[in-house]
Formats: sequence, C-alpha cells, structure tokens
Amino acid sequence: MPRAAGLVAVVAALVAGVVPAATRAGDAAGSSAEALTMNVVGACPDGEAVRRLLAGLVSPDEARAAPVSVQDRGDRYRISVRKTGLMVEDPGRDCAERARRAAVIAAGELHAPKVVHGPPTWTVEKGVVFDVAPTTGALAWAPGAEIRGAWGSNAWSLVGAAGARGPATLELDNGWRAELLRFPLDAGARLTSYRWRLRPWVTVGGSATVTGIIGQEVVQTERVWRLDLGALAMVGATLRVTGRLGVAAAIAVRWQPRTYQLQVDPAGRVGETPSWWFGLSLNYTLDGKPSTPP
Repeated sequence: MPRAAGLVAVVAALVAGVVPAATRAGDAAGSSAEALTMNVVGACPDGEAVRRLLAGLVSPDEARAAPVSVQDRGDRYRISVRKTGLMVEDPGRDCAERARRAAVIAAGELHAPKVVHGPPTWTVEKGVVFDVAPTTGALAWAPGAEIRGAWGSNAWSLVGAAGARGPATLELDNGWRAELLRFPLDAGARLTSYRWRLRPWVTVGGSATVTGIIGQEVVQTERVWRLDLGALAMVGATLRVTGRLGVAAAIAVRWQPRTYQLQVDPAGRVGETPSWWFGLSLNYTLDGKPSTPP
C-alpha cells in the first residue's frame, strides 16, 4: 500500500504540471486566434480551420502584425499577407491541405525577422558641377555635369566618373582670350564612413581630361585637342533621404601638371592653361542592393 500511494503521488504531481502548461498553451492559442484579422473568401479552405491552425503557429503580437487574406478561386487559391501575395494551384480542391498550407505561408510572413542590412554594394551619383581656376587674369569658371559610380560596401571602394565642363574663358596677357572645353575621366579609391543616414567620404585617384582649346577673336584659328593627365582629391558626403535615394555634395581639387603654353603670332606667348581646378558638385544618388553585414 505505501508503494501504491507513492506512485499515485508521482502521477498527481505530473498531472499538476502538465495541465497548467496545456492550459497556458491553449490560452496563448486562443489569444492568437482572437488577435488575428482574417478575410477568407469562398468555402475552400474553411476560414475557421485556417484561423485555428494559424493561431497555433504565431504569438498574439505576431497575429496583430498584419491582416491575412485567403481567396478561393476554384482550382486555385490566393494567400496575401502584407506585401506578399501567392497564387497556389490545387485542382483537387483539398480543403484541409489548403488550410494547412495557407496557415504555414501566413505564419512564415508574420514570423518574418527584422533583417539588418549593411551598406549598399554600389552607388551611382549624378548631378551638376561648377569648376573654377586661377589664371593670370580673372578667375576662369565653367559649369558642367558629371556621373560617378562607387563599387564596394566596405570602408574602401572603387570609384569611376565621367563628366563634361562647359566653355571656360581664359583671360590672357594683352587682352587676348581663349576658350576651354574639358571632359574629365576619373578613377580612384574612396574611403567612406557609414553614420546613420549620413555617409562622409574622401576620394583620391587619377584623372585624364580631354581638353579642347581655341583662341577667341583670333582669325583663322581652330580648336586644338589634347589629353591632360593629373590627380584628383575629393571630400564629400551622401545623405540617404528615403529608401535607396539620396543627395550628395562634394568639393574637388584637380591637378594637371602639364600646362599648355598659349601662343599668338606675332605677339608670342600670352598665357597658359591652369594647372589647378577647384570644383563643387551637387548630386542625387541611387544606392544598389544592400550588403549583408559580416
């Protein structure tokens, strides 16, 4: 008898632990079912079956996250949660299987974790540029446009750019003037610091500028073209405004060591092309696919 009494006590203790746990699970499922917002159109699958199965897969907070829509369309049925919509083929109209599949798909979407994204894998920047250069006379300035691309999501990335600068007038000795057209091509490396939406960066690299020069108010003169090699340094920042779109501003310094000596017959040398150009660029930006943090 004492042994039987001990066995009864053990069974009673197990039942006392299992029953509250089952009650809590049932209460949680009931809370989830009450929190679910569902719109089931049609008879297959049954709306209550979907609700019951889904309630056991999600928490009450997840159940409140978004409405679930299930539509019976004959040999197909559609499931919609948030921005996800799926059309499933089912000619056999297995309503029980439809209910299970709808619950699993909806639970997967409601369970969706908050994914942490890293910096964009690439960025394209396009906008206007204003260049200015010191000369022997007044400052020479030129408006233009430029497109840049940066590839890489780490601190260092590769950068390439192509642009065009409108006519810049050079004031030369004795009242002579010349007009410059410039088409710079740049390549280099960028160091970026990722801070919230703001991304300050520094770029260094080389530049090859196709330059066209023609004298103004000079009879029988033609534009002369040449390729100027040099170096480039830029300091700027990109601000992500919304989604993948943003704005950027940068200050650039270009050095072109091989200046072009300008001659006018019979006066001789009247000046040279600038070796330093300073620029301000204003751009809109488009970010590529975000990277996955290491």
